[in-house]
Amino acid sequence: MKHPQSSRWLLPAQTLKHRISPGILSWLNDAGSLTRRLKHYCPQQFSVELLAEEWVRPDPSEAQLLGIPTSQRVLLRQVHLKCSDQLCVYARSVIPLQTLQGKHRRLRYLGTRPLGEYLFRSPTLLRKRIEWSCLTPSSGLYRIAMAGQAEAKDPVWGRRSLFQIDAKPLLVSEFFLPVLFA
Repeated sequence: MKHPQSSRWLLPAQTLKHRISPGILSWLNDAGSLTRRLKHYCPQQFSVELLAEEWVRPDPSEAQLLGIPTSQRVLLRQVHLKCSDQLCVYARSVIPLQTLQGKHRRLRYLGTRPLGEYLFRSPTLLRKRIEWSCLTPSSGLYRIAMAGQAEAKDPVWGRRSLFQIDAKPLLVSEFFLPVLFA
């Protein structure tokens, strides 16, 4: 799967929150586990579809947030989080090699298990930074996020969180698809 350039990311304070619907804001602002929230949203029907897991170079903004050189390869994991057969969230995780060493090496082998379940079990997990973005139909990420969806034209809001687990960084982007707000 092509590794598209990320979109423009803003701190929540830099956005015009009054122009974002309350439903979308509730997902963007949620500080808890997205996996847990989706399992509550669709009990017994939650699943993870693995789109790609590959070693790539991070884009410059990702490398800067992670504090690594752009030449360093990272594990890029792309998934769709689904309720029944409905795509609800496109998630994109960027995990540096240093984070995959030691006890967190199992992150390499999640397959269709949700990353959030692993992360939010850790007492050392910290969310260090959060940013928001709005994808439009012309974005490469939009096309991946909305893969197989009907002719969607609505923008797709997302957030990316810089996490630390045992003081090791990883970056998780989550884009909330229109079905969540229908």
